[in-house]
Amino acid sequence: MFKNIRADTQRALHRSKAFHSIDVLRLLWAHHGLQALVIYRFGRWLSSLHKRRYGGAIAISLYPAYRILSVCVRKAYGIDLDQSADIAPGFYINHFGGIEVRNCRIGPRCTIYQQVKLGAADTNDSGPIIGEGVYIGAHAQIRADVSVGDGATIGAGAVVTQDIPKHCLVLGNPGRIAKQDYDNSAIL
Repeated sequence: MFKNIRADTQRALHRSKAFHSIDVLRLLWAHHGLQALVIYRFGRWLSSLHKRRYGGAIAISLYPAYRILSVCVRKAYGIDLDQSADIAPGFYINHFGGIEVRNCRIGPRCTIYQQVKLGAADTNDSGPIIGEGVYIGAHAQIRADVSVGDGATIGAGAVVTQDIPKHCLVLGNPGRIAKQDYDNSAIL
């Protein structure tokens, strides 16, 4: 849990080197996306405690606090990071509001903006698989059982309904590949 939170914090601070605890406290106070991620990571940690000796008792005692915090984040900021989503370290939520992430797998160092909807609408589907270093612009939707390749860029308002290869720029509704071999490192 703490290794993942450290990677998320480094992405939010926009640096990979050492940082001070005061920077982290300031960031946690002001950055709504990081607050939501910390609560999500706390919930995932609680669910992993059941595998350990006496972990169930700890998880049961802390679960109400997690539920209250997750409901507060959902209502106050509009960020819903469901426990059915598997989010790798270094995830970055650039702007809050209307974000739904569920039933999907997200690779490391991905960035999303406001009003993004990720995950299968039907809980029986495995949901989308998002690669490493993917940028997902505001109001984009990835609801189908698709795979988005590493380094892909999903433009604002795009609706992805098909598999996307690595390093592609996707625009439109339905999403179409506008450019291949697109480098999104400058916007990440």
